[in-house]
Amino acid sequence: MSRTAVAVAVALGLAGSSYARAEPAWVHTVDVPDAHGPPDTPCAPSGSAKSPGVSNTGSSATESTPIDLGPMLHFTLDAAAPQPQLSEDDRARLQIGAAYDVAKVPLEPFRGSPDALARIHAVYDAMARRDHVVRVSFWGASHVAGEYLTGEIRRELQAQFGDAGHGFVMPAAPWTGYRASDANLCTQGSWVSDYDRRSGGRGDGLLGVAGMSIESSSASSLGWVQTTKTNPQGQRVSRFEVQYLLQPTGGSVRLTVDSAPPVVVPTKGETGPGMTILRVPDGPHRLVVQPVGDGPVRVLGVNMEADGPGVVVDAMGVTGRTMSSWTRWDKALQGAYLQRRMPDLAVLAYGTNEANDASLNPEGYRTQLRASLARFRELAPASACLLVGPSDRGRKVSGTDFVIWGPTAWVARVQAEVAPEFGCASWDLQAVTGGPGSMLRWRLLEPPWAAGDLIHFMAAGYQEIGRRFVGAWIGV
Repeated sequence: MSRTAVAVAVALGLAGSSYARAEPAWVHTVDVPDAHGPPDTPCAPSGSAKSPGVSNTGSSATESTPIDLGPMLHFTLDAAAPQPQLSEDDRARLQIGAAYDVAKVPLEPFRGSPDALARIHAVYDAMARRDHVVRVSFWGASHVAGEYLTGEIRRELQAQFGDAGHGFVMPAAPWTGYRASDANLCTQGSWVSDYDRRSGGRGDGLLGVAGMSIESSSASSLGWVQTTKTNPQGQRVSRFEVQYLLQPTGGSVRLTVDSAPPVVVPTKGETGPGMTILRVPDGPHRLVVQPVGDGPVRVLGVNMEADGPGVVVDAMGVTGRTMSSWTRWDKALQGAYLQRRMPDLAVLAYGTNEANDASLNPEGYRTQLRASLARFRELAPASACLLVGPSDRGRKVSGTDFVIWGPTAWVARVQAEVAPEFGCASWDLQAVTGGPGSMLRWRLLEPPWAAGDLIHFMAAGYQEIGRRFVGAWIGV
């Protein structure tokens, strides 16, 4: 055990403690006495997540970036229009001239080599045995960050195979609108958030397993995560695993479960991973994460897990990112957390932002994707793997006239070509919703299932995709 780790263990009264499994020296466990459930204090959100203000690394291509759309499919949002510009095949697929019925859209299967599909099916078999915890971890951009898609998948799987906890969550919001399905969150005070290529970001890659961080030095800042009260899933937790960065200037963080005495953890040390596991009586609980005020505390996330067996679904999405982010995250830091808690199935849901990058063409994207997947496989060699491609997308031409985003198709095609090289399968999200033009048809549903930007979905749309994900998995 390193000098820093010994100091942390002594501070927590843990020296000489024994654990159920061998843990790295930077992981420490505390048994929290039963405080009889979370307090009734409601959330009073305040403050916002600011950027570090260090560099101007920028973000991926903006929505207004000029881009060659390639072959275009013309479409109109006028539901009564005959759509004469569409071919007969397009008209039949998009159900032109009839009330659109999503149920008639064929289920898109996972596609890939027999070995990649067998590995994914083996994870499903493990869930069906219901004899241990199975972890499914999603990384991606906005489709994952919104947590509607992963929330529906979590609910579907946990309803069938058992609720082993919510999984990964940030205890304070890294951006406005951050949310979690079946977990209650609250953010107060001044926090600094960072992620790859954030405008004003540090650019140091020290972002943990999920590619994001929050930091504060103020004792008036706090974030909390809490189990749900009435939802079918999310009512139990047995362990809060708090991930933080050890750093030479690090301050201390106060971790409080319900009304139990707080645990104060120093985060000062040689730069690297840190984690404190708070074991609690299985049931409803609230964890409050709050800097003491003696230096910066950089939090990298919290795992909420319950006694198994069952399923955990992690949602680790950052809006606007591409999978190339993996090559810029600090490999040692991300790898340390992954090695301790390896996913059984890793879902890499990127592509929508790559399809909006004017600097990319199919060959350039192929090279970029191979580099990203090589990093992933270096860190997670044994995990089953699935690439989820970009969603269908529309672009306004004038009035009610639109075209369908052309690069979406070649991004999905490249993913399907490259995935087998790394033992991964692929799932074409554009095909899942019905192919080119389906985003506009989902927008015309009443109420709409697609958002007005014709890139994202409404909650009902994401939930339908989540159900189709589970259906495709069962059918692998």
